[in-house]
Amino acid sequence: MTADAVNLLGAANVQNLSAKGGKEALGRQVRVQSVPADEGFWVGTGEQDRLWVQLTDTGGESVYRVKPGDTIDFTGTVTKAAQGFAAKVGVTIAEGADQLTEQGFYLSVPAQNVKLSP
Repeated sequence: MTADAVNLLGAANVQNLSAKGGKEALGRQVRVQSVPADEGFWVGTGEQDRLWVQLTDTGGESVYRVKPGDTIDFTGTVTKAAQGFAAKVGVTIAEGADQLTEQGFYLSVPAQNVKLSP
């Protein structure tokens, strides 16, 4: 996953992510770690090296059902998380709410921009 050719997983801290806020994020052959919310999920290489993806423009439900272990491609935007974002999207402490809040950013991805990698 990159924004401005910077690996976002390697930049998964507030300072580096905030520098990429509003930038286009590209994910190619990214592994889905877990799917704790209807329209949101964690992607990355593991529990400590991951970012939240929030699907948008779903019309209530996305067409493609993301599952843990899937490898996906997507295009979205690095987006600042508002206060209380984790609770709003249904992420509990056990599912990584503290990590999402600490990172302060997530990837906003239109549902039609998510494809299962070949």
